[in-house]
Amino acid sequence: MALLVVGLAVVLALVIGRQGPVAPQATNTQSQAVAAGPVAAPVAFPQPQYPQAANVAMPVEPDPAAGGGTAPATESPLPNFVPRKLKVFEGHWQGMDGRLMTEELARKLNYPRGLQGVLLGEVTLNAALSGLLAGDVIVRIDDTPVTDIESFKAASRTVANRSEARISVLRKDNRPGAPVVRKLTVVLREAEGGLGFAQLEGAPMILAGDPRPHGYRGACTDCHPIGQGFELTPDPDLISLPPPTITRDMVARSVNPHEVRGPCEACHVIK
Repeated sequence: MALLVVGLAVVLALVIGRQGPVAPQATNTQSQAVAAGPVAAPVAFPQPQYPQAANVAMPVEPDPAAGGGTAPATESPLPNFVPRKLKVFEGHWQGMDGRLMTEELARKLNYPRGLQGVLLGEVTLNAALSGLLAGDVIVRIDDTPVTDIESFKAASRTVANRSEARISVLRKDNRPGAPVVRKLTVVLREAEGGLGFAQLEGAPMILAGDPRPHGYRGACTDCHPIGQGFELTPDPDLISLPPPTITRDMVARSVNPHEVRGPCEACHVIK
């Protein structure tokens, strides 16, 4: 038994000699941990999965906790949405500005119900010289019936190379009471180059979320593009030249001598 104890002591001394002196522990906590037993293997926490990078420029929202006074990123406006197929809204030909006569317009303007044709909203140039008036409803060009904007364009094509054409219209009397219309025919003339044909136009662009200014006529995108618009702002026809100089105080107090026509600096010198 004594020989066994001596042998174990010799083996232990040889092992300690090969490993070298043991370094002193840095803290009492570490010593206690060693004395308590083997240290547990580190736990592997799941790492967050980030999406792979895409070749797309995207706005980055700043971290409010990071500070630094960075202003929040502003949302860029949506691009204009122009459907590939839109209903025709207006037709223009030889000074006529016409649109489809509908049941809704007939009620608003006190025309007989069921009237079909193209209602003239404005008349200038050769159309005015021929005797046409705003409010006339075109129902025929020469021998071609006109029931909508598309047939208005098609009928104008049949006389495009001619110097004159007969335009049949219905004209409403402005007397109170039940609507009364009479049919008459005028002669549209063009001295040079022929009459040409009508040019068509769609409904104006509207902003997303705008309230509907008229009765229900189907989905807004059946007629209107959606977006910021392609028109000049402000309308140059509403600008008197030269606009008077205004003060910054007037701008700050929103003292406008006229209706809102866009930013003041678009027209006025501000001092």
